[in-house]
Amino acid sequence: MQKHSQQHSNKSTLIHTDHLSLTYGETKVFSDVCISVDRGSFSSIVGPNGAGKTQLMRVMLGLVKPTDGVIKRNYKMSDVGYVPQKLFIDPSFPITVREFLITYLSPKGFWISNEMPKFDKNLMVEDLIDKQVGKLSGGQLQRVMLSAVLSTKPKILFLDEFSSGVDPHGRSELFNQLHRLNEVDKISIIMISHDIEVTSQYADTVFCLNKEMVCNGRPHEVFTAENFEKMYGIPLTKLKQHEHRNG
Repeated sequence: MQKHSQQHSNKSTLIHTDHLSLTYGETKVFSDVCISVDRGSFSSIVGPNGAGKTQLMRVMLGLVKPTDGVIKRNYKMSDVGYVPQKLFIDPSFPITVREFLITYLSPKGFWISNEMPKFDKNLMVEDLIDKQVGKLSGGQLQRVMLSAVLSTKPKILFLDEFSSGVDPHGRSELFNQLHRLNEVDKISIIMISHDIEVTSQYADTVFCLNKEMVCNGRPHEVFTAENFEKMYGIPLTKLKQHEHRNG
């Protein structure tokens, strides 16, 4: 799988921020963030734990109001699909994938009787419909969540640590699907990721955040030893060793 090799034809701005800041009491979550996200792009927000990535995404979604600065959103909320970092379900809770999807989709105005909506065949959710949600693997659960979100026909996908807890094979399959959604279906994707390798392979734009914007651009432009040290406070070689130990 190769990283994007061509420019997207539609480069209108989807999200633009000017000197965006967020604080909770005395705690600075992030400050002075200036970014532009292009429509049709596959963008990734990377940075260490506590860098403010999730809260920046929540501001982008309009779920949190920034303390300072301006954000302009060139989309409607009905265009948005959002997959959170984790969905905590008791493994012993007797709910099937079918029941979960009905519960998930009904509040969004979808009338579901005996017939489920048509899901993306490439995600192979039909085979999981009658399984208990608590018995699914990490990759299977993410496929179900992505299918549920895609059934609402979003034009923009927000994904928070989408592949967290998914095995390498499942992660590869998921990101191949995301690549297809971006390239073929022209869905704009904004994801938070700790996985530098995945980001390098699939994203065309990277925002490096550590409470402020360290750098942004294409992966090959921003993934340098100097920028990694600014983001993580340790040399690139030690970062790779740390990721290997924790991977």
